[in-house]
Amino acid sequence: MNPHEIQCMIVDDEPLAIKVIESHLKRVPDVSVIATCQSAIEAYGALNQHEIDLIFLDIQMPELTGIEFINALKNPPGIIFTTAHRDYALEGFELDAIDYLLKPVSLPRLLKAIDKYRRHRHSPTPLEENESDTSSFITVRSNRMTVRIPVSEIHFIESMSDYVQIHTKTGVVVCKERISHLTEKLEPEGFLRIHRSFLVAKSRISSYSSEQVCIEDQVLPISRSYRQEVKRSLSG
Repeated sequence: MNPHEIQCMIVDDEPLAIKVIESHLKRVPDVSVIATCQSAIEAYGALNQHEIDLIFLDIQMPELTGIEFINALKNPPGIIFTTAHRDYALEGFELDAIDYLLKPVSLPRLLKAIDKYRRHRHSPTPLEENESDTSSFITVRSNRMTVRIPVSEIHFIESMSDYVQIHTKTGVVVCKERISHLTEKLEPEGFLRIHRSFLVAKSRISSYSSEQVCIEDQVLPISRSYRQEVKRSLSG
């Protein structure tokens, strides 16, 4: 067995959904489908027979849902949820899911999820300190790991109720955190609140108007209540 190979299991009560994901995974190097299951009960038995690194898990299944299944496991492997219902996204992230794929799952979107899993799997010990490293970091919990994010790599932060999406140079980190807390930390580092849902790095703003800012290909709104402060900060 290749020690670097990702051992996968697909769990879905729809045979066609299993077939689609299995077909995609056959095209991905160093990925093997070890088991396919049509129920959470069947998957529980498969976990006792095989070493599984990553599960592609449907949420809505009879008898036991995917979320109930994960809650029943003491040390679950990596989880990528697959579902036709967008409403489950936040609950999935609360369970530290690697990613959340909407059906029908496309090959490009699946490849992106696999890449996200690879980055977490091979990331260095998050709390390793380097005495010569003087860069500023923020530390958050994401996907069962403590992640140190260099402040210089953050483009903007988007609030989703009790969660935030931290958009960085290398990708997006989702964590259970309040944007108000991160604003306190990052305002001294050159960040600006432009909306109740957006905190941006001023150095990443390529252009702006009274109603929006542009960061690379993203256009973010400036709310009326923050407009004067944004104008004062960016024109200063």
